[in-house]
Amino acid sequence: MSVENQERWSIKGEFVEACNCSAPCQCLWNEAPDDDECTAALFWHIDEGEYEGVDLSGLTAGALVYDQGILFEGDWDLVVLVDEQATDAQAAALGDIFMGRAGGVMGAVAELVDEVKDTVVVPISYSKQNGHLSVAAGDVVAIEADAIEGFEEVPGEVSPHPLTPPSMTASTGKSTTATVSFNDEFSWDVSGNNSYFGEFEYEG
Repeated sequence: MSVENQERWSIKGEFVEACNCSAPCQCLWNEAPDDDECTAALFWHIDEGEYEGVDLSGLTAGALVYDQGILFEGDWDLVVLVDEQATDAQAAALGDIFMGRAGGVMGAVAELVDEVKDTVVVPISYSKQNGHLSVAAGDVVAIEADAIEGFEEVPGEVSPHPLTPPSMTASTGKSTTATVSFNDEFSWDVSGNNSYFGEFEYEG
């Protein structure tokens, strides 16, 4: 493989989202969200990864999304959340990846964004145990969510989910807490609604 064709970066870990739609969220099938607007918080916890030699293992990044109408028609407003534990080099790398500048999956997602309203550095904690997820981003975001079990107590799954490659599969869940408090546009309590989570591998 030539130097030009080598991967500049790769990350893998766990993804979680919590939004205002009833579970499961229908936006994956190009249906309009509940109340014709999407309010969502998304997080990526990186188990292993690096960006152009910068180690990103153990860090977490997030995004707040506000959109009206069909989600994949774009016109999103976005706030990017960067882990306070990140060094300057790590924060720059996370910004490049999750704002789409580094290409890959998030490069495609970036094409749906109309405006990045802000980039905020906050302490982010993430934990997952026995189907329960807990995420906190300072005073901005709080998520508590549990997997939904279906027939014969088998956890539900949906596919394809664009943010969980290579499997493209996400577990279905429901939040018990899903609050955001940032500014007038990004402020909501959608507790008791949809949550998706799964593993991801991104590269570019």
